[in-house]
Amino acid sequence: MIDLLIVGGYFAFMLGVGWRARKGSPDSYWVAARRSRTFPVSASLVATIFGASSTVGIIGLGYSRGLTGAWWSLVGGLALIPFGLVLAAKVRRLGVYTLPDILHDAYGRRVSVAGAAVISLAWCGVVAAQLVAGALILESVLPLGFDLSLSVVTVVFVLYTLWGGQLSVIRTDSWQVFLFGGALLAALVLVVSAGALNGARLTSLPAGHLEFPTSPGFGWYHLLVFYPLVLGMPYLVGPDIYSRVLCAESGRSARNASLFAAFAVIPLSLLLATLGLLIHAVFPGISPEAALPTALGELAPIGLKGVIVVGVLGAIMSSADTTLISASTILSLNVLNPFLELEEQGRLRLTRVLVVALGGFAWGIAVFQEGIISSLLVAYAVFVGGVALPTLASFWRDRLGVTAGSAFWAIVLGGTTAVLGEVRDGALMQALVGERVVEFLHSSLGPEHAAILPLIVSALTLIFVSRVFPGSNQDARTGP
Repeated sequence: MIDLLIVGGYFAFMLGVGWRARKGSPDSYWVAARRSRTFPVSASLVATIFGASSTVGIIGLGYSRGLTGAWWSLVGGLALIPFGLVLAAKVRRLGVYTLPDILHDAYGRRVSVAGAAVISLAWCGVVAAQLVAGALILESVLPLGFDLSLSVVTVVFVLYTLWGGQLSVIRTDSWQVFLFGGALLAALVLVVSAGALNGARLTSLPAGHLEFPTSPGFGWYHLLVFYPLVLGMPYLVGPDIYSRVLCAESGRSARNASLFAAFAVIPLSLLLATLGLLIHAVFPGISPEAALPTALGELAPIGLKGVIVVGVLGAIMSSADTTLISASTILSLNVLNPFLELEEQGRLRLTRVLVVALGGFAWGIAVFQEGIISSLLVAYAVFVGGVALPTLASFWRDRLGVTAGSAFWAIVLGGTTAVLGEVRDGALMQALVGERVVEFLHSSLGPEHAAILPLIVSALTLIFVSRVFPGSNQDARTGP
């Protein structure tokens, strides 16, 4: 009963914050009025990064693979350093609302609409993964069952995001980071108290669990190729990362916030993987993504269990709300509004409608979700393959000679290749190109060829179309 009151109080507080912010201006809804200082933006970046993938997901990787599971977000923390040094201030000074706005300014409406469509599709999968993680955590403390837990988490986070937008997200993220850190430390103490550091238990861990930076289950290919390209790239050009720095009051605040966040992500990543490893020592033989819920259910006393769950839920929901509001804003401002041409209040109402629609769509995906990490990988592969390189190239477009036509086809062909490679575990791609071609790709690009190939297709398209069809630039910087 105590745990129920704690979790219920947290949900009520979150809804209250959203309700109080419901009458804000469009600017406050889309970019928190661009008044956020360094610390709130930095905390929001950390809260955004540590969602489902870094709570249930990384702890699960630490459980199944050991210390190398930390690389899931470690690579992102490292990527935030060049982002902060080179790009964060550039992004903020553009004064746009979304990542596709950058594409529009560089290449024109056609490119921004294509990029926005890819992002909206991919980020629904990311939101769904956050919902699954939240439901798993809530289910560990309340006897609701997974389906009902999923519905409760979805309704709460959709409502407070609907009411408050980016302003409520920024306001809640700062203290949610502290809740998250405290919850992790409390969970670590519980697991250690249960005998996780017992010598016999540690020696019984699977081979390679204590190895770092590589292990038998995580080699140099993943560390130097797959993770940096597919997981690190969204930290350089991710719509959720950009949505945070666009809320900053200045380019300097955006740069400093990104660097501070990078140095917070690194120790937290190692802590999460270590927690997963220690849970394996106490509870061997369970599903990796059930590691944290099982530890909380078995070890946390009444009251403390509710506090830890609130801390972890805060991290998950702070990532989910950022992702949802980013996707909804992009779909309304960059995909639909160019055709509807609504006035400002009309665009705001459309964004709110889409928060509900995309939240419901993500809930539908979550019902059929197979796994958090696998689902996130699919979403990241689609986004990176389609949008990452054209966006990066836009910052040095004139120097590189990139045309609007090359950017458009890079998004279309790269994104399509990613979708074909991920549908039914690549079965559709194999049916189209043949088994021998797939075997060649596997031997030349490695086991994660389905995620690497779209980047290559995107890069080659940018180069080829720009050089062969230099006149394909006529639609740049045009359109509403």
